[in-house]
Amino acid sequence: MKQYLILFSLISSIAVAQQLPSVAVVGQGIVYATPDVVNISISIEREGDNPKELRQKNGETVAKVLQAISQEQLPIENFQTDYVSLNKQYDYNTKLYKYHISQNLRIKLEDLSKYESLMEALFEAGVNRINGIDFEVKNNAKLLQDARIAAIDDARKKALLYAVTLDQNIGKAISITETSSYGNVQPVFRAAKMLGETSDQTTLAVGQIAVEAQINVTFELLK
Repeated sequence: MKQYLILFSLISSIAVAQQLPSVAVVGQGIVYATPDVVNISISIEREGDNPKELRQKNGETVAKVLQAISQEQLPIENFQTDYVSLNKQYDYNTKLYKYHISQNLRIKLEDLSKYESLMEALFEAGVNRINGIDFEVKNNAKLLQDARIAAIDDARKKALLYAVTLDQNIGKAISITETSSYGNVQPVFRAAKMLGETSDQTTLAVGQIAVEAQINVTFELLK
């Protein structure tokens, strides 16, 4: 009998909670920051008809590139090989096979003031392909926390606006659900220097990173 009473009491409590007047809103928080880290993806590529000789020559260039990176005083953990590929291709014009070898390296540069000198050194060492760059910030966790706080404040202000407009007020939060949170780089950067180009001007526009948080909050609606 006690079990039935407890179950009935629980169902009654849930029913009452569901009948409570409430207001549900979406809160959004955005925090902007200037990136202080740039990730650079580069490749050393070569074509030829002798795979053994091709691998040897490309390997020599890769060694020069790694040496150039080390001379820029980058920590060894900030650069690594992403992949190495060797492809055999048939040339229908010459009726001969050709080989294409490529080695990709990814570099993490935490001092943006070294970007220009690093790119110059990479080109001089033999890099012949820039695959792309992307930005990040070192304190992303702190920025995300600030964005979440801003999202909560935004939700509270929205709920209060609706309630006050109806001559009511809001109470405590009944539920809080985070729907999304991420850091997004604004696409405002130019391409790096072209091979052989020399200039003292910077070619890197870092733009800003927008760290966003979005939440759903339901507040009690008070008379």
